[in-house]
Amino acid sequence: MGQARPTVGLPFSAYGQPVRTRRPTAEELLGGVKAAAERFERRDYAGAAAILKQVLSFDPEQPDALHLLGLIAFDTGKLEDAEELIMLALRNGKPHANILVNLGNAKAALGKTDEALASYARALDMSPGFRLALLHRSRVYEALQRTEEALTDLREMMRLDSRDALPYVQAIRVLMQRGGFREGLDLCEEARKRLDRTPAALLVLKAELHERLTEMEPALACIEEAMALDPNLVSARRMRSRILRRNASGDMALLATLRAELEAVAEDTLPVDESRALHAELAQICDRLGDTDAAFRHFAQQNEAAAREAAAQRCDKNVYLGQVVHLIDTLTPAHVATWRELPPLAAEPGHRAAPVFLVGFPRSGTTLLDQILDAHPDVQVLEELPLIIPVRDAVDAMKGGYPAALAEIGEEERARLREIYWAALEAEKGDFRGKVVINKLPLNLIHAALIQRVFPEAKFILALRHPADSVLSCFMQDFQLNSSMANFLTIEDSARLYDRVMTLWQTCRELLSLNVVEVRYENLIRDLRAEVTPVLDFLGLPWHEAQADPAAHALARGTIRTPSYAQVIQPLYTSAADRWRRYEKHLAPALPLLEKHIRKFGYGL
Repeated sequence: MGQARPTVGLPFSAYGQPVRTRRPTAEELLGGVKAAAERFERRDYAGAAAILKQVLSFDPEQPDALHLLGLIAFDTGKLEDAEELIMLALRNGKPHANILVNLGNAKAALGKTDEALASYARALDMSPGFRLALLHRSRVYEALQRTEEALTDLREMMRLDSRDALPYVQAIRVLMQRGGFREGLDLCEEARKRLDRTPAALLVLKAELHERLTEMEPALACIEEAMALDPNLVSARRMRSRILRRNASGDMALLATLRAELEAVAEDTLPVDESRALHAELAQICDRLGDTDAAFRHFAQQNEAAAREAAAQRCDKNVYLGQVVHLIDTLTPAHVATWRELPPLAAEPGHRAAPVFLVGFPRSGTTLLDQILDAHPDVQVLEELPLIIPVRDAVDAMKGGYPAALAEIGEEERARLREIYWAALEAEKGDFRGKVVINKLPLNLIHAALIQRVFPEAKFILALRHPADSVLSCFMQDFQLNSSMANFLTIEDSARLYDRVMTLWQTCRELLSLNVVEVRYENLIRDLRAEVTPVLDFLGLPWHEAQADPAAHALARGTIRTPSYAQVIQPLYTSAADRWRRYEKHLAPALPLLEKHIRKFGYGL
């Protein structure tokens, strides 16, 4: 362990052992904090903590030592300790905007988002325009899908320093998350005008925006410009590969060349996010080449890198899995028998039709079905928006919490909960007076009981796919990380979540009078009209010819936010059906958990 640079008069050794000659002065204690800070910057957390504990042994209320010890706790995953120590630092010293931001970060990591936002607001009240507060608050807003508020903070950062690329890059990512690809391109042009020089990373983002819009020529032009600025930029090489792969069709020679180029990258020099993206691209290439062993290995490495990112972001798969298990444990026949009987629904203003929910386990064909249904002129599909969550949160605030409080909902509570949902729909410009509005969020599956309790007239469209194919595809997909998607980083975890989610769904179907129509992915890709017609009958709609070409609709729509965007703009293909059989040996750990669902849904092993 290297020696910290000594501080004049510091009565501590470099290892934090006191030189017990006299009580140190306040200035000498501050020198100890500075020595600890040097170690902290070098990520020598043990050495820094040892010095800080000695400082606190002389002055237990020394605010700088408490603050820095809180940052060490944060960086080492001890979030409760971090929150407590930083709060003590604030209590014992003069409030400082930077400490308030760090407290906000600790609270955000603990899921206390309201308290985190309050801490950032205090920092900004104390120091208006404090960029760190704006940046971290924007990230919390983004995680909450409050994109307008996130963009407002990032715009303020741009106003304060128009030559800093960071807020532009962050804002473009926020826009991409909500499907604002054209807005993202406009912001790229704005950044290029304002910045002293265009960073290669911004050009890669611009290429990705064009690629998401299937504008391959301008996408490739952006990548060539980025690579001219930085020939070794791995993100540019990876994006170039993705663009060329999508255009490769059956050109196996080109795919082999792309594979060789990416395999030559020195991976040990990459940050974890770039390593993850590199393996994600290599996995797709190897899958297209038919090298299943190599593809699976790269998918596993992609997910190992994602797991490291999840750990760094304090993204815990067990949070979501625990929610599902809690729902299963609560929603028993005995519990449902205690639900208060509610009267028939009264007429509501606005001629609102029965709400429709498009659900299914992820990667079961929901995005394809979304395009087919949205192509109908009398249908509006709202994609991947957490519109039911405010209703869930309102129930959770009731006595007993969610889902136990479902039993005690009365007529007035039901009316209030319905209005919360309609308001969320209106906020997203849901045209429920003129169209059949479909809320498409696959994992609304787990809230079927809540939906049925509040909306007994609700209609569910269930997308089904062979369970092994769904699980394999989830494992292969490089999802944006959150506590639900973090369950797809191993085959075993993917199968476990499938088992729990579909067990909960089956329980709800057996206990409650759910109004459901099923659509099988395998049938959909073979005979689209025959599989969709029962869904249209279910919705009271006729067939419309525009529905026969979902790829054309997807291209015209241009705002597909889900990972399936590259698939749904292609003509229907059958190669993804039964893909799991090519990977059967790799799926061996998952099949025992999936077997009962495979049989239940009438699929073969």
